[in-house]
Amino acid sequence: MIIIGEKINSTVKNVADAIKEGNFEYIVELAKKQYLAGAHYIDVNAGAFVDIETEVLKKMIESIQKEIDAPLSIDSPRPEVIGEVMKIYKGERAIFNSVIYEEGILSRALPIIKEYNMKVVALLMDDVGIPDEPEKRVEIAKRLVDRLTNNGILEEDIFLDPMLQPVSVDQRYVYVALETIKLIRKEFENVNIICGLSNVSFGLPKRRWLNRAFLPIAIYFGLNSCIADPLDDVLMKLIYAAEALSGRDEFCMEYITKAREGFLA
Repeated sequence: MIIIGEKINSTVKNVADAIKEGNFEYIVELAKKQYLAGAHYIDVNAGAFVDIETEVLKKMIESIQKEIDAPLSIDSPRPEVIGEVMKIYKGERAIFNSVIYEEGILSRALPIIKEYNMKVVALLMDDVGIPDEPEKRVEIAKRLVDRLTNNGILEEDIFLDPMLQPVSVDQRYVYVALETIKLIRKEFENVNIICGLSNVSFGLPKRRWLNRAFLPIAIYFGLNSCIADPLDDVLMKLIYAAEALSGRDEFCMEYITKAREGFLA
């Protein structure tokens, strides 16, 4: 399971306040905590600061990379912002987060992804929007994978996002996301399937319980990555249990190892 730490997001009040105050030490501490808790990548988002997004992202990344070696997920809807930021990026392979199937975005994003040997999150939506039906989302997935692989990007470097939406808006959204995950996994053995986990609980109280309940089910259907809160100790433990139960942890060895290490106490 590939965990991308979600907490450095400028739409979160504490993060936005730290940016406004120039308190990048707070950003660095958030990155450290997530990395130590088991995140494989740290997502970095400054999208709420539209006019100075590039400047803020550069400062965030420079500050983080002075302290830890964690690879980053550079999160912006604007390819040109990610391109500018990658000029100062010094870590392990970064993730381009994200693209949709829209010609203007793909044509601007692909040269950056290739130049900097990035991995890429691809959202299953196009310039029309998010399809209602799982089969239509999978059609977008096929077009995205075809376009990306034809440009030299390996399937294992692609993260397809089935577009998990809030259950508070429509209970059918959970079924659609899970069915999309299942169909993608049948179609593509080597691609990664990712979701923004906290999307499912948006608008509801005690959100962690919904996130925790959804993730094991999604793992069973084929999810192998998520943008989530690695500081949620229960969630991180559930990942090992879910992988053992879904047959993705051979002979349950990872689960046994974590139990012996005391992680599951």
